[in-house]
Amino acid sequence: MVTAPPIVLILLVLVVTLYLVCAPRFDTFLYRPLLFHPWRLADEPVAPPLCGIAGENVYFPSANGKLLNGWFYNNPNAKYTILFSHGNGGNVSVRTDLVQLLLQSGASVLIYDYEGYGESVGLPSVEGICQDGVGAYKFLTNIRAVPANTIVFYGESLGAGVSAYLTTKFECKALILQSGFASLKRIACEIFPLLQIYPDWLYPAPSLDTASILANKHPPLLVLHGAKDILIPYAHAQFLFDHAVGPKKLVALPETGHANIFSSAPQAYTAEIKSFLTSLT
Repeated sequence: MVTAPPIVLILLVLVVTLYLVCAPRFDTFLYRPLLFHPWRLADEPVAPPLCGIAGENVYFPSANGKLLNGWFYNNPNAKYTILFSHGNGGNVSVRTDLVQLLLQSGASVLIYDYEGYGESVGLPSVEGICQDGVGAYKFLTNIRAVPANTIVFYGESLGAGVSAYLTTKFECKALILQSGFASLKRIACEIFPLLQIYPDWLYPAPSLDTASILANKHPPLLVLHGAKDILIPYAHAQFLFDHAVGPKKLVALPETGHANIFSSAPQAYTAEIKSFLTSLT
């Protein structure tokens, strides 16, 4: 005779199932809208001229095959090309002020949209945005023949995790992290403390654990962070700097929040970028 399983066992199975189903690694329907805030472009994308440099609207495949859109500013006098991986909100069109400051530092700039942002095809995911960064890098090196040792990875906020990830895969000249978090798990648990119940392996892969990446050999590093950032507190920048083992510099912008560099500290920001790029030569 077959007996029914005890109620305690049934409840245990249900709890474990619910625990796993709601894990950040698996529940993309829950966490995608929390992590990603993409803006689509209603009209055909137009890269505006900045600093007297014509913007070029470019398309290229992500490493996973999705078609991505970006804006390329080829500064004829530049020694370095900045590969700009942006934050989790908006799209390339809302970052022209920041791109302008980077151009003023003397570099060329490629800024691109992740899957689901702007004109880029698909839906964003942690794995996907990392593959998008790979696609952008290969566009520069394979299609535009930009030497790898002249490329500077620049990551803003969420993009700091992408840029750090790229240093583990490809050659570059340097790494700039602006308003970035120490790790995806750390910032997630600070915002949603209940997520502390999940171990590292139940978070998405790649883990976007920038601090762990910087604890190993890495290219010259510049960390910029607003002292008044309440979204990703300045403590994350200090943590990244303390864990970095290679050449490194930390710059605190006293009056800057999370996304207002252009209005709060444009001169200081541009001077620090220019000084850092000059030091690479």
